[in-house]
Amino acid sequence: MEKTMVPRFGVTIIIAPRGLPFAVIGTTVGALGLWVEAPVYAVAVGAFLITFQVTARLWKRQTI
Repeated sequence: MEKTMVPRFGVTIIIAPRGLPFAVIGTTVGALGLWVEAPVYAVAVGAFLITFQVTARLWKRQTI
């Protein structure tokens, strides 16, 4: 399992869907990708970031 992306201890990653309909987002991002002739991976990343809210939080241990 080389090159596996794993968050380090003390990092919480939260991925939550936004309140938008998936059909509208898919159609919009697909049309945008065709309009600007963007590569598929760029359109997919953009669609993911528009569809989901990604939050990364760093927390530390409390000292006793």
